[in-house]
Amino acid sequence: MGWRFVLAALPLLTLMGCGDTGDTRLLVACPRPSLLAEGADLTRYRPGPVRDLTALEWDARLTGISGGCNPGRGNRSIDVTLSAAFTVERGAGAEGRVVDLPWFVAVVEAESERILARQNFVERVTFARNEMRVTVDSVPVSLSLPVGEARRAGDYRIFVSFQLDEEDLALNRRRGPR
Repeated sequence: MGWRFVLAALPLLTLMGCGDTGDTRLLVACPRPSLLAEGADLTRYRPGPVRDLTALEWDARLTGISGGCNPGRGNRSIDVTLSAAFTVERGAGAEGRVVDLPWFVAVVEAESERILARQNFVERVTFARNEMRVTVDSVPVSLSLPVGEARRAGDYRIFVSFQLDEEDLALNRRRGPR
């Protein structure tokens, strides 16, 4: 994808109504959310030089996004609700049954790819006794995107990704999309 990772934390901007002040009705279009291919996998190993199946603590994947849109207050915004789906597998090196998955939602200006808003989340996944694989959906995330004469739903792109450090990103690039 043409979007570049920005690893610096950006403040959460809750975008509120701006634009057209008239009382015209909007057709509800919804910006399509996407998974960042390079950010859809997150793998953790026990500390140390060994990076094989014996040291694998867990391997997580973002597997999808669901949600929808509704007109916002005064038809000057679009209210977007989305949930991310995760699949997590425990490895031989896992010591506990709880995994915290760091992930984010970013709203990007479609044309310039400038980040307009970004919000970080942590999804806590708990494995039952003797459970090796879990599939969970995040709690719904709500966004309000301003629309009007100067800005339409198609002017936005929404991306979902794991929060990766440089080592995580390098691993994902080496092994490619799964």
